[in-house]
Amino acid sequence: MKKASENWKRTRRAVLERAHRTTVDPLSPLYNIYMGVSALYLAGFLHFNFFDYGTEFTWFRAGIIICVAVAGILVPVLTGSVLTLHFASKKLERLIAE
Repeated sequence: MKKASENWKRTRRAVLERAHRTTVDPLSPLYNIYMGVSALYLAGFLHFNFFDYGTEFTWFRAGIIICVAVAGILVPVLTGSVLTLHFASKKLERLIAE
């Protein structure tokens, strides 16, 4: 089997770098969103487990409950998305390095 030519190697590398730029780079803010949602969920979890304010119910507390519930729903969804993005990025980096 023949070795790949230099032109083929340059073209392959350029295509893989372009694929990385068009797929992974625009989705990189997903990491920051995931960290924010996880922090919000953890803060809400700790707040409602360790701080007891009795039976008083205010609009502020209702807003916090809704925000923590939405964050709790988003954490598993974003976990799958972030893991998929991470593994795809690592795979593309490994292919580029070859």
